[in-house]
Amino acid sequence: MTAKIHISKLGNSLALPIPDYIVKFLNLKAEDSVICSIENGKLVIEPVNNKISKYTLDELLAGEIESSEEVSWGKPEGEEVW
Repeated sequence: MTAKIHISKLGNSLALPIPDYIVKFLNLKAEDSVICSIENGKLVIEPVNNKISKYTLDELLAGEIESSEEVSWGKPEGEEVW
């Protein structure tokens, strides 16, 4: 995803507002630290602790209801052949 944002003046520095969808995706909060670098002529901003989500894979999969590989799709309708 990309976003075009406006650079504004903040004291003697410049500021970049971070779009909400990026804040949520990276689980950023005010006062979090980031690393800024230039790679191939591009500004790269990375969260220091590399936290991508507030949930672990185990937590996300804990809500799985059906563990069987066979899924019931209901009765055939129309001219489907089973």
